[in-house]
Amino acid sequence: MNIAFIGYGNMGSALLNGILASEKKLLDTNIYVFHNKNEKSFQRERCIFKKSGESVEVDFDIIFLCTKPKDIEKSINENSKIFNDNQVIVSIAAGLSSKNIKNFIQKKIFVVRAMPNLCAIFSESITGLFFDELIDNTKKEFIKNIFNSVGHIREIDEDEMHLFTAIFGSGPAYIMYFIESLINSGNFKNIKEEDKSILILHLLNSTSKMLFVSEDIKYLRSQVTSKGGTTEAAIKIFENKKLSKTIKEAVENAAKKSLDLSK
Repeated sequence: MNIAFIGYGNMGSALLNGILASEKKLLDTNIYVFHNKNEKSFQRERCIFKKSGESVEVDFDIIFLCTKPKDIEKSINENSKIFNDNQVIVSIAAGLSSKNIKNFIQKKIFVVRAMPNLCAIFSESITGLFFDELIDNTKKEFIKNIFNSVGHIREIDEDEMHLFTAIFGSGPAYIMYFIESLINSGNFKNIKEEDKSILILHLLNSTSKMLFVSEDIKYLRSQVTSKGGTTEAAIKIFENKKLSKTIKEAVENAAKKSLDLSK
């Protein structure tokens, strides 16, 4: 199976890490990586780095598009020589539909849309996958194994990709925003700022562990929200400010942006 990557940012690098570290030994050939970075040469096992647009004498079975959505069309045009009929093209670009990708490439191709998130860097991504129905099972399983190597996967319909992007693709940023708000919510005389940040991250980690073993998140929250207590006082502010509604509106706005990008 001959594979190429176009783009070598955080997500492209994370996927390569997953492939190279996989216990399943996913590849029996080298991976070609086409990039526009300033570095004259990268060195990674099993990887051959090329400047975007550079010619190679290889017919690729699968090509991963790992550039930003605004750069996809340009990167496809720069590397037009590597695209052929019957290839599988895997796009991680938010908002760009399979129809968009096919229009850019102008070949008889099969498209997979993937929406991983930044947690792929630590092999903890949640990735939504949409497969063109005509992709053969061997390549489909191969691609699923690649994304399994950087976390968890769920197959979804293409029209669900906008909402999946809004919740799971952007989700790490929402959680980081809330953590930033907690960090900035007050100062201690005897706790340094960096220690406070670490303690809040431990708080997130330990709370997540509790949630994994709880069947009812709302019930668990009620158990730590004593009537007339300090937690209830804070929750009342969240409710008065309609925080839940604001979060829902934010997710809907992100989904709408993804939909707009697809037009």
